[in-house]
Amino acid sequence: EPILELFPKARLIADAQQQERDQDLHDFIKRKAPRIRNLEVDYQAGSSPAVELEQTDGRVLRADVRDWKSDHLVQFLNLRLESAENDDVGVAGAWSAEIQSCSG
Repeated sequence: EPILELFPKARLIADAQQQERDQDLHDFIKRKAPRIRNLEVDYQAGSSPAVELEQTDGRVLRADVRDWKSDHLVQFLNLRLESAENDDVGVAGAWSAEIQSCSG
């Protein structure tokens, strides 16, 4: 099993109006995101939902999270953030992401 690179911080980018139409995104932002350390929510008009994981050297890994379930967002962040939630949320789930490396 490959070792995943961990990141010290993450940012969820979302359009505020889309968040109101997407129940899973809304649930994640309102109920789950506040419990995840080192995650900030950044509202950007017209943007597609995405998670950006930022390394200390400035490298950014971006995942398109459009249509993800709320629990899958939690699982993904628990896997990739150095200090996300400390609970027993499982990591099993059928989800995928298009991940792109970006230079910051």
